[in-house]
Amino acid sequence: MLIVGELINSSCKTIARAIETRDFKVIQTVAKEQREAGANFIDVNAGIFGEQEVESLKWLVTSVQEAVDTPCCIDSPDPRAIEAALEVHRGTAMINSISLA
Repeated sequence: MLIVGELINSSCKTIARAIETRDFKVIQTVAKEQREAGANFIDVNAGIFGEQEVESLKWLVTSVQEAVDTPCCIDSPDPRAIEAALEVHRGTAMINSISLA
């Protein structure tokens, strides 16, 4: 069984604020807590940021991987955002969502 920590999601006000202000400490704390709770992957989602999703998702991946050695689960229906996040991800990531449209 694989456990995916789903708390780093921009639909959460605290996470959205941390992404907007690039407060890596908030993101890293949540990533560490999820890892300590047994998560095998840390989900990252910046979907509410529209045109800024690509850069925001890259920033999330980098911030998480600076804090934990747990791989990310990249959560976006935008292939451009997924590709950009994969470019900065270390190791093998999981893809949570994708749209071929």
